[in-house]
Amino acid sequence: MEENKKILMIIGMEKQLEQTICRAGNIQPENALVLKSVFPDISQPYGDMMRDIITLVHRNKAEEIWIVRDKYEQTADKDISDLLNRNKDLSDRMQTLEYLFQNCSPEFPYGSIDEWLSPSENAAEGVQKSVAAIRQHPLIPSHVNVKGILIENSVLTEIETLNKNGAR
Repeated sequence: MEENKKILMIIGMEKQLEQTICRAGNIQPENALVLKSVFPDISQPYGDMMRDIITLVHRNKAEEIWIVRDKYEQTADKDISDLLNRNKDLSDRMQTLEYLFQNCSPEFPYGSIDEWLSPSENAAEGVQKSVAAIRQHPLIPSHVNVKGILIENSVLTEIETLNKNGAR
């Protein structure tokens, strides 16, 4: 790892994940910028998370962005819409939102509220989509290297990502 190279890591909320990634990637903690999110998927190219990424890259002169997900992280959170639907008051609101999702494009770019609330089907797919969204964003400098990484048993594996046309 190049000395003093700033790396922005977008990671999930797991405890100790930051330290594990720094050790496995041979990154000095002072060179690691960390953005944590329940689902570290970039779901909206002009949403809050992308704004945070752009701000961190420019303020800290980050040279790389790593989207890192634990290979198995999303399984515990897949049923969030079921949890929300159990509450009667929220269930009524969910029906209203479902109508908006189905009838108000492009404000609601997903087909349903379940699609919006749920993480990608698998970690690799979410990472691939996030890498593509960041690479294509006009406010991300072209010299910034964007990588998708899965972590399993403290081993980092860079995954094949989609190109600008959405192909592998």
